[in-house]
Amino acid sequence: MIKRLFRHLFQSLSGRLILASVILLPMILAVTATALDRAFAQSQQVAETERLRTQIYLLLGAAEIIGEEIWLPDQLQEPRFNQPESGLYARVLEGSNTVWQSPSAMMAELPNPLGPPLTAGQEQFSEILINSNLAHTLSFDVVWDTELGFEKTYRFEVYHDQAPLLAEKKSYRRQLQQWLGLMAIALVVVLWLIQKWGLQPLSALAQDLKRVETGESLRLDTDYPSEIQPVITNLNRVLETERAQRDRYRNTLSDLAHSLKTPLAVIRGSLSQDSSSNVINEQVSRMDEIVRHQLQRAVTQTAPVMGNKGESVAEACERLANALGKVYREKNVSFDFNIGKQCLFHGDASDLLELLGNLLDNACKYGDGKVKVSGEVDKKTLIITIEDNGPGVTHKHRGTILKRGARADTVESGQGIGLAVVVDIVSSYNGSLDINDSTLGGAAFVIELPVAQA
Repeated sequence: MIKRLFRHLFQSLSGRLILASVILLPMILAVTATALDRAFAQSQQVAETERLRTQIYLLLGAAEIIGEEIWLPDQLQEPRFNQPESGLYARVLEGSNTVWQSPSAMMAELPNPLGPPLTAGQEQFSEILINSNLAHTLSFDVVWDTELGFEKTYRFEVYHDQAPLLAEKKSYRRQLQQWLGLMAIALVVVLWLIQKWGLQPLSALAQDLKRVETGESLRLDTDYPSEIQPVITNLNRVLETERAQRDRYRNTLSDLAHSLKTPLAVIRGSLSQDSSSNVINEQVSRMDEIVRHQLQRAVTQTAPVMGNKGESVAEACERLANALGKVYREKNVSFDFNIGKQCLFHGDASDLLELLGNLLDNACKYGDGKVKVSGEVDKKTLIITIEDNGPGVTHKHRGTILKRGARADTVESGQGIGLAVVVDIVSSYNGSLDINDSTLGGAAFVIELPVAQA
């Protein structure tokens, strides 16, 4: 049970903070209490020494040398010296002999003289037992000249019972414990509030992630502290990458379905005409190639690696024209190709067929029987222009039809995916696609692709 509790504490940030507080707080309070207690005891001793020194000075002021003996009055200025067992005692020693003691010391068992004589003017503070009670004592040695010219050394000793000081210290310690206890409770509450406030961004993060999970939000938009903001930034990048990957799979399935339309139409036309096995085999192979290519694009974030040889644009156009001529047989489409041999596509052959196939298919579908394809290489750019003699594309729709699912007309059948596929492929090769007016009277689609690719 205890092991499980500690494991839970270590696995939780709040648990770690609480555990650290439980361990460190008593240690800090114990050190603080010890330091304060020692400081109070030291201040007590300093104050006690000063009080005893004052009493000795009072005795020295009252003492006189009469003849060869020291004399002090019977009634001293300090009343406690005159009251038996008052806790304040005094005596005067000459060597080891007591020559005077205060009336308060009559019932007290004062100790023997403390050590050797001191140097005149020096004092000694110590702690002794009087009547089984602790007491502080201060000794002070003086040298006096008698009337006959002799020097005599006297030791003045003052004793003070520690009972009042011990009671004061006990009261101080009791109050110290109470205040430190209250401080400990206050610190625990403050630490709990600080912990709750400090970990609040993590709770907000959990709520934001929940909203992302339920689809209420697409990213983590809450402002977070700078310490965890890099984590939020990386999480947003992961979410965007995952969303882009999901969109890519969905788009690829749409592209795949759209790419299979033309081969299926060719097969359908061939079957209705003469069931030509060669045409069917060619188109089935094309369908298989399209499936493999589109699935490869679904898991690849960048364009395929280019080959050094390059694919002939003219040959690709001839191949596609033969297939599309069968699909749009009723239109009797005529193709005009003006493509130089230097026009090579340095990329995947399937991308080239997909790119040209969609544009040629649209030219046949929306044109009026004439399709013109021109190709040239200008410096390091491959330029391919596909024109038709159809109604063309207005300036208003030229930006719209390049978006997935968007179409400029609703008369011809279609899903508005072909041009989006073209834009996707061209963008993956760092190229561009523009729509202009054709010399044939319809639309002209201009593709520009860099010749050299890393």
